[in-house]
Amino acid sequence: MLKTNRLRGEFWQPVTGTVEMGEGYFEAACREPLEETGFKFKSSPLDTGVEFDFTSRFGPARERIFALTVDDLPTPKLDPNEHQDFQWVAPKEALKLLRFPSNIDGLKKTYRLVFGKELLA
Repeated sequence: MLKTNRLRGEFWQPVTGTVEMGEGYFEAACREPLEETGFKFKSSPLDTGVEFDFTSRFGPARERIFALTVDDLPTPKLDPNEHQDFQWVAPKEALKLLRFPSNIDGLKKTYRLVFGKELLA
């Protein structure tokens, strides 16, 4: 989980990002985790097919969820212009930290897809 900085609202969120001009969701899902954490992943992102619409600070937006795995728990390289803290947490703990219902629903749906069972709080 990444904690946004004071100017962005100081809330916990998963790695998120914006699709740039000329880029698709998959390309953004490959680029954004590297930019947000500095991690180099060994496998490609798994497109969960989970999408939702929401209103961002820039207006209406659509988010699509991808899943990535890490072999260990490395320390991310945070950009202080975006994030001030991070923590590795179990999925149930993440449910408690997430601020937005769409992120909570997205985590539950992704967990069900990846692990084949429900994530209960």
